[in-house]
Amino acid sequence: MEDSYTFIYALGSILGTLAQLVVIVGCIVLVSKKKNPATIIMLVGSILSLLVSILNFSGTFIAAQYSTDSILTWTKFFAILWPLPYILFAIGLLWYAVNYVKK
Repeated sequence: MEDSYTFIYALGSILGTLAQLVVIVGCIVLVSKKKNPATIIMLVGSILSLLVSILNFSGTFIAAQYSTDSILTWTKFFAILWPLPYILFAIGLLWYAVNYVKK
């Protein structure tokens, strides 16, 4: 039973990472075609989201080797850090939509 949960969580992580990579590639294409501050902010936000995901995974793994309190501290820290790259991406997307998309 434990193996099936591990597989499901691993599959979810892999799919989430693939989605982040697709968004990064899309932002790179967009920046190469329309280089402006909005598209650059979107690219930076998408790259940071991947880095934060990797940091969260590795940090949780390391914290788990110390204590439950370490995991809780790490989780609290990432509760604040996790949405910041997505907010950055959303600001860039909104800026792009308002200023650069023709009506």
